[in-house]
Amino acid sequence: MNFRTSIAASVLAVGVFTAAALAQDPAPPQPPGYAWADSCRSCHQAIYDAWAKTKHATALDRLSGGEQEKECIGCHVTGPRNRVLDGRKVLNRGVQCEACHGAGAAHAADPTSRTGLVKVPPESRCQQCHNDRGPHFRGFWYDAMKSFSHKTS
Repeated sequence: MNFRTSIAASVLAVGVFTAAALAQDPAPPQPPGYAWADSCRSCHQAIYDAWAKTKHATALDRLSGGEQEKECIGCHVTGPRNRVLDGRKVLNRGVQCEACHGAGAAHAADPTSRTGLVKVPPESRCQQCHNDRGPHFRGFWYDAMKSFSHKTS
């Protein structure tokens, strides 16, 4: 094989391997600290089932496609104030466990770890979304609303 042919073959091989590497879908970047509701479900099935019947679970579905592109989405997803995707699946769809109780990746990895978690979220956490900036706001009464959230034990 002459020198030019060797160089051409090398360049071609590098190009093929580079294209193959780029074609593979890298794992989606995950926000630090979040495990998502399905992780909570494995140990807290009854609470998960009760939550799944609430408006929090379907909060993202209440926005139109256009509204999901606006700042409105921040109160209809968990964690980052935009969609976190794994392929086409929205991992942070709805107001999940961690939106109220704190990011739980450490707890999901080690159930004895409770760092950053709260059993009963403070009123201020709810009011980050339940406030007069929302177009459907009609007032928010924390003590009256607690019983509507989900089963807690």
